[in-house]
Amino acid sequence: MIEIKNLKAGYGLDPNGYIVSDVHKDKIDDIYVPCIQESVESLKKLFHQQLHSVYVYGSVARGDAIAIQSDLDLIAMFDTKLSSVKLAELKKLAGELTLKYRSLVRDVGIAVAYYDYTIDPSNYYENAFLKELCVCVYGEDAGEQFGPYKLTSEIAIRFNGDINKSLNRTLTRLETASNEDFKTYTQGFARKLIRTYYSMVMERSQIWTTRLHEQSEVFIHYFPEKESIIRTLLNWIDEPPKDHEAVYTLFKREGEWASSNFIREAKIST
Repeated sequence: MIEIKNLKAGYGLDPNGYIVSDVHKDKIDDIYVPCIQESVESLKKLFHQQLHSVYVYGSVARGDAIAIQSDLDLIAMFDTKLSSVKLAELKKLAGELTLKYRSLVRDVGIAVAYYDYTIDPSNYYENAFLKELCVCVYGEDAGEQFGPYKLTSEIAIRFNGDINKSLNRTLTRLETASNEDFKTYTQGFARKLIRTYYSMVMERSQIWTTRLHEQSEVFIHYFPEKESIIRTLLNWIDEPPKDHEAVYTLFKREGEWASSNFIREAKIST
């Protein structure tokens, strides 16, 4: 069984119990800077009248990305809604950047956000995600106005309480996915499940981490019977399986378990 060693209560938190973000501009490895810069310049060129700011999140922002294996995850925030034509141009740009930097990153992903929606206090998830998980690399950092945040059930629920919706969407996609899309969907939902599992025990553990292996350790500490599932999910993230039926069956079973137990478990405090 995986044992928590360095992950003790208070890990990732300041002395007052507030989240200490594990992303920072200084953590971004220099090898990713040219790709980030070209992404920003391309976005400015395509959307110069609409682009508000650009953010990096994920492993590159944490400083633990692995060349070729990791993605470059970007958020492009816009002042106004993009038309279908502009969305198509954005998708094309992401594809072109992915091809150009294939020797550096597995994929350049550019998610879309809108300023007014993101900064609305009622959109708690967007507020906290921007504040704690994103590094601004262009424009005004909209996340500076939010936080600080403590590890509460509200954070857990807002971050991963959509597991049932995500499960249904993934199962539908898997049924008709091409082999390449099947790999992408498998990796994506495997990550989602691990993050959801971790969110279920986040408040009681008082451990903050965005690293999947650490999140796995925290969850297994409370649910040791799930260790084999966690190991399978981690393996699928590294190397997606070809057995479509096995993936569908495990995702359906574990996704339904997480959906049924999430709220109750997430509200258990220390």
